[in-house]
Amino acid sequence: MKRVILTLLCLLPAIAAAKQNPTTSFQGFSGLINTPSATLFDSGEFYFQYSNQTERRGQYRDTANFHFGIGLWDFVELSGRNSAYGDSLNESSDLSANLKVGVPLIPDNWFKLAFGIQDLGGAANNFDAKYVVASKTLFDTIEVSLGAGTSDSSLNRLNGAFGGISWQPTDWAKVSLEYDAQDTNLGLHLITPQHWFDNGTRLTANIIAYSSNQQLSDNFYYGIGINIPLHSPANLLASKSSRDNSTLSRAQNTYYQAPTNNDRNGSLIALKQQLETEGFEAVKVGETGINTAYIELENHIYNRNQLDGLGVALGMLSTSLSNEFKRFKLVIKEREIATLVVTGSSEQYRAFLNNEQSLNLNISTDTFGAQDDVQWLEQSASDSFWLKPRFTFWPSMVSTVGTEYGMFDASLALVSHLELPLWQGAAISAVHMTQLAETEDFKDGGYYADSKQTDGLKEYSLHQTFSLPFNIKNMIFVGKYRETYNYFANEMRWQSDNGVHRANLLTAKYENQEVAKLQPYNGCNILFLACWPPADSLESPDRKVIVGAYRYYSTALDASAEIRYGKYWQHDKGVIVKLERMFGDVAINLNYKNTKVAGKEANQFIGLGFSVPLTPRKDFNNKYVQVRGIPKWNYTVNTLVGKNHNQLTPGTGDSARTFYSLSNIYYNLDRLGKAYVYDNAQRLKQAYMLVD
Repeated sequence: MKRVILTLLCLLPAIAAAKQNPTTSFQGFSGLINTPSATLFDSGEFYFQYSNQTERRGQYRDTANFHFGIGLWDFVELSGRNSAYGDSLNESSDLSANLKVGVPLIPDNWFKLAFGIQDLGGAANNFDAKYVVASKTLFDTIEVSLGAGTSDSSLNRLNGAFGGISWQPTDWAKVSLEYDAQDTNLGLHLITPQHWFDNGTRLTANIIAYSSNQQLSDNFYYGIGINIPLHSPANLLASKSSRDNSTLSRAQNTYYQAPTNNDRNGSLIALKQQLETEGFEAVKVGETGINTAYIELENHIYNRNQLDGLGVALGMLSTSLSNEFKRFKLVIKEREIATLVVTGSSEQYRAFLNNEQSLNLNISTDTFGAQDDVQWLEQSASDSFWLKPRFTFWPSMVSTVGTEYGMFDASLALVSHLELPLWQGAAISAVHMTQLAETEDFKDGGYYADSKQTDGLKEYSLHQTFSLPFNIKNMIFVGKYRETYNYFANEMRWQSDNGVHRANLLTAKYENQEVAKLQPYNGCNILFLACWPPADSLESPDRKVIVGAYRYYSTALDASAEIRYGKYWQHDKGVIVKLERMFGDVAINLNYKNTKVAGKEANQFIGLGFSVPLTPRKDFNNKYVQVRGIPKWNYTVNTLVGKNHNQLTPGTGDSARTFYSLSNIYYNLDRLGKAYVYDNAQRLKQAYMLVD
């Protein structure tokens, strides 16, 4: 096999040259084989690789590794690794995280410089290393890297000076030669051509062709993977990289003109019918002020992102209203509570659709008293949504990754959420769970059996929401939570009018209706009093949650940062910091948790997760029922840091939030406000262009 590979390496010089592609190393970070380069993963691209090279106890071993990485920005890369200790995936493994940061502002024709940490905050320290590396591109196809580092590796990998050279003679192949501060390695990297998949996905393969290390030479070490752009084709116009003059309307030569019909009432009636045909609910039209059309509606069809519904409604009104209406006022509502007020000129918005000017709208979420004196064309909306059941379905997964009991264990269930609107701002919600599948450790008698998901009705609640002055909304909850807890909760939320700043406070009290019973210590004779724990040692059956949060949204970074502090479900107190990077409707989130229970040692976790929409761009919705998926399904992997052990530790920072919340129902999952709308202006245009 290796002779074949070496022969292929000799033939590569005869192939046309190509630019370097970032590749996943056998350590999980971007680089060569076992060393990093200063070239980072591409921003907005997800890298996954399975490999079989593991380092443990001073030896290279042939066991399973799962690598995943992401380019968060042009100069920030985050990656992780789940490495098996044994031959089976059901044995213990080690979960670790890597961070690499490039130095900006260095001219491209000079060199690249990056700093990195491997096994960030890890406890087992199997892969711990810190390094600095510089890379220089020569002749477009050759990259030379030099660096230095310190490492806890028993093999001295990255413990001192290291370097390497890579050459990419073709778009689908690259050769690399490196010295990792101990051994010399030669590798081959293969990647499928860009045009194979329409969405930019590429398959990869890495092979160690030669090594001065006898253990690496004796075995065949390889990696196979996939690189996936996080922007879906439907959201390409909404991405920063696509915000230019090359838009869908120009490509299709589609231009929007003012209607020739100057019948004021006739255009309002036609617009109302058009909006209702599209699926909008509770549509009302009228006039307000001087030559201003007034439109109210509820969007329950474009649930993946409310921005799509806004774009469709704006496109329809700007191309349907009579010329006599110089301006319009559009009020978006949820459960008859105004959430967004948009005012502007139909003529200017048509110019925006035709790429003749930038977006020019007045957008506000301060909706208290949003309804002015309106002369209604019809006094009431024709489509009532009260008592109309709305179902939302999504998968729920409780899992463990990189523990003493296996690389991955999970309990999978289907969540069915019912919402029944009652009156303005009020609704009943219920959550039912259907268990689907589980790994051995989650089955009865397994180590995680107590955490398995089970069938049954888990929650039901009554919610009442109020819109208050100064951009504040308040929601009251009362009902049953987590099967056995009666609860009362209140959530208050404020956000700045542009949506950049947000603060909220959640307070809740839970009373457990299932009283815990005293159980004797294991192995004790139940006849001895000493075998029974004291009554005051039982965990309190009641819980109180008080969590305050502040969030900042940056349009320049397409990201938000949130800090939470308070008392959580497990009686722990502390802080949680969350950073979320958005790529259209997909998001990558990083979090840090530091909480403790009184009298116990604090636990710290770092986590990497992602969220994806599990619902179509346009959901099923008729007069009698609505069915949809979840617009933002989140999965996060956490690892314990700051300890001298790597043992399984219960999670912390559980704020006991429900699906039915202000953020989910009224604020488009924190994507409502002038800053977000303007930052994704092209998506408004795209949404209207995609209307059938």
